Amino acid sequence: MEFEKNYYTRNTESLQGISSDDLIALIKPKTEKAIGIDNIKERIDNGEKLNVKFGTDPTGPDLHLGHIVPIRVLDIFSRAGHNIDLIFGDFTAKVGDPTGRGDERPLLTDEKIAENMSTFRNQVDRYFDTTRDNVHIHQNSQWLGKMALASVFDYLQAINLSQAMQRDDFRSRAQNGKAVSLAEVMYGALMGIDSTHLMSDVEIGGVDQLLNFQQARDIQRSQGQRAEDIVMTPIIEGTSGDGRKMSKSYGNYIPVRADDTEIFGKFMSIPDTLIVPYVKAFAPVYEQDLPRIIAAVHESPMEMKKQLATYMVATASGSRENGLAARENFERLFSERKVSLDDAVTLPNIGNLSDILLSSGTFKSKSELRRLAEQGGIKVDGSKINPEDLNSPVTNQSLITVGKRKAFNVDGKSDE
Repeated sequence: MEFEKNYYTRNTESLQGISSDDLIALIKPKTEKAIGIDNIKERIDNGEKLNVKFGTDPTGPDLHLGHIVPIRVLDIFSRAGHNIDLIFGDFTAKVGDPTGRGDERPLLTDEKIAENMSTFRNQVDRYFDTTRDNVHIHQNSQWLGKMALASVFDYLQAINLSQAMQRDDFRSRAQNGKAVSLAEVMYGALMGIDSTHLMSDVEIGGVDQLLNFQQARDIQRSQGQRAEDIVMTPIIEGTSGDGRKMSKSYGNYIPVRADDTEIFGKFMSIPDTLIVPYVKAFAPVYEQDLPRIIAAVHESPMEMKKQLATYMVATASGSRENGLAARENFERLFSERKVSLDDAVTLPNIGNLSDILLSSGTFKSKSELRRLAEQGGIKVDGSKINPEDLNSPVTNQSLITVGKRKAFNVDGKSDE
């Protein structure tokens, strides 16, 4: 199955004139929940060009691949010829999305927001061409920063405070005696003002944004607009496969700015259970493709993992040749174990990376390992790891290298 070739080619194909059924079949594998999917289909059947919105706040300088899942849906709508409104929320970043937060975000300065935002477009461009004629880039300070207080009141009257406070994250913080600011309560309303300003027909985002989306729809209705339809993508599981979401905090993420070698190595390190979810999240697969993909993973999970890793390098770099080169390099250096190192020592897979390495008796402490990781001296299957990765599980049969002379094979029970 030439997965990587077929789907890399499909990435670049125009979807102009695609039927509504085929468009929905492309979107569904990436959809956890939707509001108004039948409305989207009907409007496409009527020949409408939809205004499709996606917003992201530059609250930090780096994106990881978990942030890219809704971007892949945005790419489908863009290639189908719909109007794309991509918002870099420099104004809403001052508040910060409270979704899933256990405490209030620190207030960001304009300078820090500008610094973070300076890298965002280049990162997004690795997986979505923001230079297309139908893609419009916005900063929501362009309208939110100019609103008079009287105008804000007009929008806020559409939001019921008791409903806004029914969020699990707000309730949990209140029960634990932690503050919930009025600015955070307003976050969903600010999203609604964005949607009203842009006259959005469809909004894309993670399923954790449901309550924000519901408030945005209420805001649009209050202003006499048709409420936008919503496509919500799943919260992608981190590379360790332990059920936790991909996050820098857990050390189970793949940076958007990772180089080809790191991308390939990170994808090769995932457990087999994540192959299909990652294919659905990142590749342009139709719903009807899934049985064949699932069968291929069952038949040869290692080969499908290599195909997925090759495809992701090709997509991020814009070159299929780069993907093939990354695979060749990986197979030469690691799968065939042709490395200029002492013979690798086999270590039991007893837990996280730190515990495994300490079990070798070669290292004195976790502090030493952290220092080595900070210096870029620890690699798993060729990918440099961050200090946070030391707390992550390691896939069986991984090759860990420390410096130029120490190599360890991780052995344990099969992942299958």
